Amino acid sequence: MTEAEIVEAIEKLRYHVKLLGESMDFDKHPVEALILENDWGPDNISQAHDIFEDWDRRLEQGGKMDSSSFERDFDEKLGIGYQGLKSIILAFYKNDQWTNVCEAYVDSFGKNPSVELKMIARRER
Repeated sequence: MTEAEIVEAIEKLRYHVKLLGESMDFDKHPVEALILENDWGPDNISQAHDIFEDWDRRLEQGGKMDSSSFERDFDEKLGIGYQGLKSIILAFYKNDQWTNVCEAYVDSFGKNPSVELKMIARRER
């Protein structure tokens, strides 16, 4: 294969993966859909789990959720802002992962969580 053919094949594969990601059922495979949606590799999802693990430990030791610090961790380590973080929170919550951290984050907004996160405020899964 020539270099141009390799580039064309890679572009086609990227397109196919994009289509697969868009057609994936988020309710059945929330974390997998998140990975495809964000074009993450193993290191990215591992970093997200590390952030959640750190906050889980803090909460278990009696600490309080600080939504600004939590959001800053995602911004600094993964380049994810508030809008992207909502997708991560929803994916892990729907997958029954890090639910206490997800709930603490949503609860930190009091009675005014974003519309997308209200299901967590109501503890719906």
